[in-house]
Amino acid sequence: MNFFEAEELARRTTRLLVILYLFAVAAVAGAVCLGLGTAYAVAMMYGGVPAGVNVVIDDKHLGAAFLEILRHGVPFTIYAWGAGVTLLLILGATLYKVWQLSGGGVTVAELVGARMVEPGSAAPEERRLLNVVEEMAIASGVSVPPVFVMDREAGINAFAAGYSPNEAVITVTQGALQTLSRDELQGVIGHEFSHILNGDMRLNVRLMGVLFGIVCIAQLGEFLIRATANTMVRQSRENRGAGIMLVFAGIALTLIGFLGLEFARLIKAAISRQREFLADASSVQFTRNPDAIAGALDTIASSQRTTLVHDVHAEELSHMFFAQGVSNWMGAMFNTHPPIEERIRRVRPGFQRTRYRAQRAPEGVRPIAVLDAMGNVVKTIGSGTDWGRGAAQATAVAAVAASVGNPTPEHVDFARRLLAAIPASLRERLASPEGAQQIVFALAIVGDEASRRAKLEMVRERRGDEMARAVQGAYDEALAAGLGRAHALPLVGIAVPVLKALKQAQRDALVEDVAKVVEADGRVTLGEFVLSTMLRQRLREGAGSPVASKYRNVAEVGDDARVVLSLVAHAALAETGAAYAKGADYLALNVREPLPTSELSTRRISASLENLRLLAPLAKPRLIKACLDVASADGIITLAQAELVRMVAATLDCPVPPVLAALDPTTLK
Repeated sequence: MNFFEAEELARRTTRLLVILYLFAVAAVAGAVCLGLGTAYAVAMMYGGVPAGVNVVIDDKHLGAAFLEILRHGVPFTIYAWGAGVTLLLILGATLYKVWQLSGGGVTVAELVGARMVEPGSAAPEERRLLNVVEEMAIASGVSVPPVFVMDREAGINAFAAGYSPNEAVITVTQGALQTLSRDELQGVIGHEFSHILNGDMRLNVRLMGVLFGIVCIAQLGEFLIRATANTMVRQSRENRGAGIMLVFAGIALTLIGFLGLEFARLIKAAISRQREFLADASSVQFTRNPDAIAGALDTIASSQRTTLVHDVHAEELSHMFFAQGVSNWMGAMFNTHPPIEERIRRVRPGFQRTRYRAQRAPEGVRPIAVLDAMGNVVKTIGSGTDWGRGAAQATAVAAVAASVGNPTPEHVDFARRLLAAIPASLRERLASPEGAQQIVFALAIVGDEASRRAKLEMVRERRGDEMARAVQGAYDEALAAGLGRAHALPLVGIAVPVLKALKQAQRDALVEDVAKVVEADGRVTLGEFVLSTMLRQRLREGAGSPVASKYRNVAEVGDDARVVLSLVAHAALAETGAAYAKGADYLALNVREPLPTSELSTRRISASLENLRLLAPLAKPRLIKACLDVASADGIITLAQAELVRMVAATLDCPVPPVLAALDPTTLK
């Protein structure tokens, strides 16, 4: 299943969710009505409430009399009010939770009390985690997600949350951080990145918001019991009558809410279990190491630590965790995750537990890591990692299109090499918003000496002498380390989550200043355009928010597709018209001639990219395939063309891994 099919499956699953949710709401409302009817019947039979004219109470057949009252004796208004208030409560609670979660992945992480890991002050184990996440992000072609740790959770677990790949967060428990080896941790992070890339994460956050409505009734009942009990303690016996009734009402709500809770668990189980198998398989594909995910699962099964999360909101997030996060006594049918043993068999048939445990370092014994000056884990002694060597520069178009949301082990290796080449001084800058801005401006001033002087002068004009000196220093450090153009987008990917800590006005100012800097020498190169556009897309207000599909096929936005294909055609090595024609033929565009460069303003390109974001998931791969056809019209995709296609794909929320992953970074110009 590719990235686009997974997105479409997520949409169909959302429709299934709606059907199951409506059924659950109806069941909860029916249970409330039954409870009200029961209370009224008891009051009629024993409390002196007069029976209706059509009701005859036979003391000798109380069961039949009770049913008769429920059918004909309870006024319809009681049922109507009960159902109406219940539906309003469920709807209100759902809308509140959806609004609360509108902040995306960071909101979910903060909901469970997780702490964001700051690169500048990370402990060695946290730095190891950051390295693994950075490798997977760069290999996947998405921004490096913020990483959170649940310090109070000793169980081994993790989750990804957010509405889009470039707005995601990764959260792990302290138990996972302390217990898992680096390979096992990479297997878990690979599993979570599958949820990010396959649309599961967005569905999970929506599921969390929607199901809160039917779960909150039990929470309301528990609150009523506690609040009433606290009040009754201070009252005399004669005045406790109303309180007792409220306690019984709270018990009734709790019982009814229990029904809603089990419905919610059943819905979660129906949707999430198969997706966990898919994520496990994707982790193997990403890491090229089935023992990584199988070993992590085996460590969970063998460890004295459980996978349970004890936070008060754990139930709401139970379907999002890497493993079963809450206890369940209702049976396997209500479990949100498949059994550990079955997951191991699926990803690693014939897994030899005894042999693996013998080779693995005992729990609590950490492998020796070689750290750089910033605490980055640059090597693990005894890891025996073989990077492999590649030499082919031309990449098959079909393979590149298939890699969308589907990074290969070669992409992960490539990302690891890129990160290893970044010197400690630059990593230190990337640990703070101020330093990340210096890196971004350093990328913007790349050029010949005259161009660089003009751009630095613009930095000085916009940001002052101190920033200009810092930018020159960052540029010199990158030059001394031998960093090439291949490192530009990875550096942006690492900088973006740090820059998101800035207020929106500061982000907007940064994007505007970078645009002024790249234009300071009177021209904008392709690399500068990609840099400026990527920053604008990742740092603008609402970046990462879900976008509703508006166009079902590319023909509905043919003019916008022409703009993008023309842009790629002008960057191709082949004759512009012939290159454009290849993409236009594939998309069946009516206009066979590309737009001249004079008509390709930044404003027009940005407007077209915004429109193309509204394409349906299954229409987007055709556009990316057309861009690749244009870029490879002469049989070669250069790094500049690959960056441009990745920029287009990133705008469409379709993460493309590094296209030229087979090459050593130092050879990319």
